[in-house]
Amino acid sequence: MADSGFIIQTLQDLVRINSVNTFLESSGKGEKDIGTYIHNCLLGLGFDSEIIDLGKNQVNVVGRWHGTGNGKTLAMNAHLDTVGVAGMTEPFAARIEGNKLFGRGAYDMKGSIAAMLGVAKQFALDKRTISGDLVLTFVADEEYESVGTQELLKNFKADGCIVTEPTDLKICLGHRGFGVYEITTFGKVAHGGLHREGVDANMMMGRVLSALDKLSIEVSKTKNNPLCGEASLHVPIIKGGQSLFIYAGECKINVERRTIPGESKNDIHAELKELLDQLSNEDPKFNASLKNLIWRNPYEVKEDAAIVKSLQRQMPSPVTDFIGHTWWEDSGLFGEAGIETVIIGPRGGGIHQSIEWVELDSVIDLSQILYNTTLDFCK
Repeated sequence: MADSGFIIQTLQDLVRINSVNTFLESSGKGEKDIGTYIHNCLLGLGFDSEIIDLGKNQVNVVGRWHGTGNGKTLAMNAHLDTVGVAGMTEPFAARIEGNKLFGRGAYDMKGSIAAMLGVAKQFALDKRTISGDLVLTFVADEEYESVGTQELLKNFKADGCIVTEPTDLKICLGHRGFGVYEITTFGKVAHGGLHREGVDANMMMGRVLSALDKLSIEVSKTKNNPLCGEASLHVPIIKGGQSLFIYAGECKINVERRTIPGESKNDIHAELKELLDQLSNEDPKFNASLKNLIWRNPYEVKEDAAIVKSLQRQMPSPVTDFIGHTWWEDSGLFGEAGIETVIIGPRGGGIHQSIEWVELDSVIDLSQILYNTTLDFCK
C-alpha cells in the first residue's frame, strides 16, 4: 500500500521549497532547489536518477526503475515550477488543516509530485519486478514556455505516459490548445490638426476589434468538443499611439485563440487572415499585419488507447465518464511526440489563486492508482 506518512511529509517538503518560475516573477527561485530534492529522494529509493541543468536555474529530473527488458515503458510527468505568490499570506508554510494542505503549488502540482515519489517509495519497499521500465519525469517551466518538456522529448521514448495535472481523480482525455497572435494596424503620423493628412491606426484597430468580437461569438457557437468545451477568442492587450495631438501611426493588439481538438495552426491563421483581408477589401487605406507569437496544439487521446484502458482498470470504481481540460498542458507535447498520454491528478482547489490547497487523501489515492497502473501497463 502507498506509504501515506512518506507522501504527506514529502508534500510538505515540496511546498516549502520556492519553485516559482523565474520568468513569471522576479522573486521566483526557479526549479533547481526542488529538482535537487527530488533527485536525492529518487537516489535514496534505489532509482537511477539524472538531474539535467537547463540553465537559468531551471532543471529537469528523470528517474528510472529498470524492468527486465521485454515490456512496455511507462512515463509519468509532473512540472516543478509554480506561478507567483502575490496576495498569499503563507505561500510556503505547507499548513495542514484536516484533510487539506495549503500553499503555492499544493494542487498545481506538488501533490502529484508527492504521489509519483510515493510510487517510487512503493517500488523500493516491494522490490517489484516489471518487464518494462517506469520513467518518472519532473520538468521545468510548464507555466511559461515548457522548455523542460520540450528538451526532455528531444531524446525520449515511451509506450505510454500519464501526465499528473490536477483532475480531481477523474480521467482526462484531452485539453484545448491556444495560439497567441499580434495584429498591427498602420496609420500615418500627423499633427492632430491636420485631419486630411493623418491616418489613425487606432481607429483602424477599432474595425478589427469589432470584427473580432463577431468572430468570437461565432467561434464559441460553432466550434465545440464534447470533452473540452467551446473554442474561444479574446484580446488581452491593446497598445496604440504615442501622444496626445498626434495621429497614431501604429496600434498593436494580442489575440488569444483557444482551440479544440481538430483545429490546426493553419486553420486559425487562415481564419484571422480572412478577417483582415475583408477589412482591407472594404477600405483601400486599411493596412494591417498578422504574426503568430505562440502556438500550442490541442490534444485528445482515444478512449481505447492502451494507457487509458490500463489506468481505467485501476480506478477504485468503474469509470463511466471522462473529462477534458479547457487549458493547455504538457500532455500536448507528449502527444505530438507520438506518445499516447492520459491525464489524472488529485482533488483540490485554488489553482493560480491566493488560497491553494490539495486534499491529502486524494494524493495518497493517486499514488496507489499510479503504482497499480504501472504494474498493469509494464507487465
